[in-house]
Amino acid sequence: MKYENLCREVLNIIKKDNIQDVFYCVTRLRIVVANKEEVDKEALTKIDGVLQVKEVGNQFQLVIGSHVKEVYNEFCEIGGFSMEDEVETENQSTSASSSGGSLGARFLGTLSGIFLPLLPVLIAGGMLKSFVIILTTFNLIEDTNGVVTILNVIGDAPFYFLPFMVGYTTAKRFKINEMYGLMIAGVLLYPTIMNQLAGETIEFLFFNIPANNYASSVMPVILSVIIFSYAFKLIDRIIPRSVRIVFSGFLTFLIVMPVLLFVVAPLGFYLGESFSNVVVWLFDTAGPLAGALTAGLMSFIVMTGMHQALQPLMIQNYASLGSDFLMPGFFINNIAVAGATLGASFKIKNPKNKAAAISGGGLGLLGITEPALYSVDIEYRTPLIGIVAGGAVGGFIYMLFGVKSYAYAMPGIFSLPTYIDDGNNLILMIISLIAAFVVAFGVSFVLTKDKGVVNE
Repeated sequence: MKYENLCREVLNIIKKDNIQDVFYCVTRLRIVVANKEEVDKEALTKIDGVLQVKEVGNQFQLVIGSHVKEVYNEFCEIGGFSMEDEVETENQSTSASSSGGSLGARFLGTLSGIFLPLLPVLIAGGMLKSFVIILTTFNLIEDTNGVVTILNVIGDAPFYFLPFMVGYTTAKRFKINEMYGLMIAGVLLYPTIMNQLAGETIEFLFFNIPANNYASSVMPVILSVIIFSYAFKLIDRIIPRSVRIVFSGFLTFLIVMPVLLFVVAPLGFYLGESFSNVVVWLFDTAGPLAGALTAGLMSFIVMTGMHQALQPLMIQNYASLGSDFLMPGFFINNIAVAGATLGASFKIKNPKNKAAAISGGGLGLLGITEPALYSVDIEYRTPLIGIVAGGAVGGFIYMLFGVKSYAYAMPGIFSLPTYIDDGNNLILMIISLIAAFVVAFGVSFVLTKDKGVVNE
């Protein structure tokens, strides 16, 4: 096994019987433990192959890099863990969603658990849309061709059925049958609800249920599934075990679902709309300044996990508006990370650190920045100044000209087709990216001084 030593060292430090949950994201191996006091965090950071260790509640996030899935597979095989989102333990109720930590950390952890599983299909859909844009823009195929129609259907599917997928992942996160999440989404998107005229209500017993269009919103489904999960678990405990399969779901939907339709789903709808309106107002008011702050500071936002709070808004923008103004900020920041890290590589003499800077900078161009951030930029510090400077310049430019992204994709160079429109959107985005890269590269090159051996 290629990563056997790494996996065994992690297991020796954390201990198998202390592990409750094992999963991974784009670059991190995430391990939820029963008792974090038994874990030597400093020892984890010294393992060869672990770039950084982040502690969030009872979860240790080991920054591995783009090959994290291979490490995860070997870790599960060596440790005897199921290659699922959760590991069966005696204390299964203590999960990632209920682990310790501040309220903010748990909130971000919940968002992460809901949206991270969706990223592969959203990115696949976005890239398919990009492919169609390339075909039609360069007149390689007619807009009316059946090939375009079918590819658009495939690319649009993740966004068209987004509430169902969110319902599924939310139910999984809160430890209830995922089919209940799908059913709740189905209720919210049922034609009788969807086809009501704006402002109409549906009379139900002693109250009127408002009919809203929940097709392009994720908050109503998330909040509804969360409330449903707590009600279901309460009712399920009361019902005799022998008849739970018959009555637990029936009674929960009978009693709780009308309340969700009356209060919770509309609340989620208006919260989502309000959050979107506030962010839009901020960008409309501050304009280039908001773009500079977003793209300049995005790396620090990602390090704290706060970027997860922006995921629902971006996804909702793509689903409802067909475009988004936040994704360019992520893209520009990634390119600034690449520029700053590559700039530093010219000043680093240690072969291992130089190789890490070059490879990390290359991954940054593709949209994966954590290896560069944790293996080089944080260690040398001065590249962080380049990232902020380059991101701020690129962010100022993209918001000055109102650049938008038209499909969800990994924010790297392969996502450039998602910026093609009938005007100069793509050209202006490329100008913003070049400015971010050049400034970040230059500032980092000038300020970085070799520190000798850092990552031995």
